[in-house]
Amino acid sequence: MVVVAPLFLIISADAPFKTLPELIAYGKSKPDGLTFASPGAGSQPHLAGELLFRDAGVKGLNIPFRGDAASYTELLAGRVDATLTALPTALPYIQSGKFTVLGVASAERSALYPQALTLREQGFPNVAAAGWYGFMAPATTPRAIVDKLQAEVLRALAEPGIKDKLTAQGLEVRAGTAAEFGQFIDAEREKWTKLIRDAGLKGE
Repeated sequence: MVVVAPLFLIISADAPFKTLPELIAYGKSKPDGLTFASPGAGSQPHLAGELLFRDAGVKGLNIPFRGDAASYTELLAGRVDATLTALPTALPYIQSGKFTVLGVASAERSALYPQALTLREQGFPNVAAAGWYGFMAPATTPRAIVDKLQAEVLRALAEPGIKDKLTAQGLEVRAGTAAEFGQFIDAEREKWTKLIRDAGLKGE
């Protein structure tokens, strides 16, 4: 794995709730629960939202859109209650006071926006989700070539200039070995497959 893009729980600054507990209480007070925007059914933000609202004991209806821009338009208009998104595209709205961050779906606070509490800190230890990027090769690739590629990627990621550029794009470096990346993928597959099965989610 090379980098991750942590997902942040975002609401409109004009929403009638200002904190995660208030959002959950608001959802429980409504017969139809909460609506949350995502960039598509089965996307990481969709699945993370399903996991959060399931663990919170509140109904959550995913409203899929084609990309973040459409999600943000609906959020600003008050037609959806929340969204989970990576920071770069949302940051201008946060800085201008139009969006409020309720938390970040990561094991630790993000260096990109350290003032945001993790969802784990707020009582949801299972809710960790992020977009992630890494290099892959065919399973038949000789071990020597895999080791060479791994060494070069790790060397590049250790260079301050590259790390700074990635951070500026809202990405956190997660340099690791091929074996660690494989273990991560296996764990992600197991985690999200179970959620999809338990929630009865279907492809659209």
